[in-house]
Amino acid sequence: MRTSPGAIDFRQRRQTMRRQKQWRFWLEVWQTLASGGVTLGLGWLLVHPLWWVREPGQITIHTEGLLTEAQVRELLSLEAPQPLWQLSPTVLTQKLQQQPIVAQVRVRRQGFPSRVEVWVQERHPVAVLVCQRHCTPQNQGFLDREGNQLGAEYAPSLRQLKRFPQLRVTGWHPTQKPLWPQVYQAVMASPVQVTGIDWEQAGDIRLHTELGLIRLGGNLQQLPDQLAALDRLRNLPRQVPLNRIAAIDLSDPQAPLVELRQDKTKPAVTN
Repeated sequence: MRTSPGAIDFRQRRQTMRRQKQWRFWLEVWQTLASGGVTLGLGWLLVHPLWWVREPGQITIHTEGLLTEAQVRELLSLEAPQPLWQLSPTVLTQKLQQQPIVAQVRVRRQGFPSRVEVWVQERHPVAVLVCQRHCTPQNQGFLDREGNQLGAEYAPSLRQLKRFPQLRVTGWHPTQKPLWPQVYQAVMASPVQVTGIDWEQAGDIRLHTELGLIRLGGNLQQLPDQLAALDRLRNLPRQVPLNRIAAIDLSDPQAPLVELRQDKTKPAVTN
């Protein structure tokens, strides 16, 4: 009895379908095992000591001296133990950048073994704010070269590090911040040493220099020309003793005016 081609074809299709079904079954088994293995592996890694920060020594902090390591740890709320993945570099950076003294922050995480490194770049004070009256936190402390104001609490550390600014600023107000970078850059470039800036009266800005008191007026756009005129007066003490100079008026840099002290010496009385 001969088997028809249709019956043979049907049997072959059944065998093919059976093999495909078996292949799908083992594929699903393999995927389930693989997925479970990955899940177990990840779970093992998360609880493994190599992925946890358990000791303070696993967190290294680098500062430039004004902020101590203990202060940075307190600001970051770094407590051990913590899983490494919870210590987000972005979050840690944002916490530190809220502090006025902090210019830049870099945070790096490292596994096997788990470590966290924090680098803090501080702002550098270049001038000390001197308050003579109506003292508030706004007119005390320090300034950096961009005009960012830093608290007076850094004074002891600056003295200890021998970084206490020599330039003194009187009459500071935060509204003057946009003008400060230009003023500071010009003053630092002056060949005549400037030790103080008096901003108490906006229309009568004054400099304290090695030549004495310098009156600038209220137009800071003239400052480069005024400092150039001051440079040309460096030899003035050869002609007039410094103790005779009351002030130098540079409100018009093209026509400097030297104000002399009145001679209070009384003529001798002869009989």
